[in-house]
Amino acid sequence: MSKATKILSISVASYNLGKMIEDNLNSFCDERYIDDIEVLVVDDGSTDKTPEIVEKYVKKYPNSIKLIRQANNGPGSTVNTGIKNATGKYFRMVDGDDWVNQDDFAELIDYLKDVDVDAVFTNYVRYHNGRKELQEPTKPSNMIVGKVFDFADYKYDANPPIRMHNLIFRTDIMKKHVKLDKGFYTDAEYMLFPIPFVKTAIYYDLDIYVYRVAMPGQSTSPEKMRSNLTKHRLILDQLLAFYERNASKLEANVRDYLAHQVSDYVINHFDIIVLVNDRRDMTNDVKELFNEIKALHPDIFTYLKKDKKYRVTGGGSRVLTKLFSVYLCWRYRHL
Repeated sequence: MSKATKILSISVASYNLGKMIEDNLNSFCDERYIDDIEVLVVDDGSTDKTPEIVEKYVKKYPNSIKLIRQANNGPGSTVNTGIKNATGKYFRMVDGDDWVNQDDFAELIDYLKDVDVDAVFTNYVRYHNGRKELQEPTKPSNMIVGKVFDFADYKYDANPPIRMHNLIFRTDIMKKHVKLDKGFYTDAEYMLFPIPFVKTAIYYDLDIYVYRVAMPGQSTSPEKMRSNLTKHRLILDQLLAFYERNASKLEANVRDYLAHQVSDYVINHFDIIVLVNDRRDMTNDVKELFNEIKALHPDIFTYLKKDKKYRVTGGGSRVLTKLFSVYLCWRYRHL
């Protein structure tokens, strides 16, 4: 099968993953769909045997798996490289330590051959690395299964929130309109930057993405979030600026979708600040964050002030914020 006939391009970010990259690539090496996909493994300057492991898969499936090596430039840059090299009709990112559910993925590939939309929504499942168990799938709300819909008609329900693991986009949209920052936490940019250009979408009730959690050193682990506070703030600023540039041009429901998601990212940043609970200025940082959103981003603040964490902490009350910090550190203790 020629490159031009690939239905889905998968960009796999890879950096010093060792044998975990095998879990990822094995999930794509299924004869039911291997000829219909391309897997672009972008190795971000690994210093271990990861590239050598990937090369074994490239030799076995030269028409479907490709290794692209680059100097270490950050996770977001790997997705940019994947977008640049993608040839499939649709595109999605998959972190190198995650994988796909083969049976549901096979069904999805068959569906994608017969549909023409800008965005495809599916489910994802968390895999707890410590307990070695799969958790219940996370499914988008308010979507009819298997029916193409106008995205401007979709009323977003943030319970549960849609994440990058739910989303596949038309490759042309990604190539024309999406460039991520180079560092961590760019999955938020991946799932939001294409949205103003999405006109049609479809949802399949399939558990596609398996998201590995509870790994030491993971970007979402408490220790990494503490050390990457500045990087997370950089992405938050990018999302806020993106919303302000586009909000006035969007249909009401699309604007609502983006505002919900950016507000949620503000709360994620709040979580990181309070996880750094040994800092004396923690509560001042929280109050400054919320006051800044209120003053400069009133649309986002409309959603932020409805969030239970904002309400619980009284919008940055010193005592309530410190108590919430103790709770959040307890909650993250197992990660």
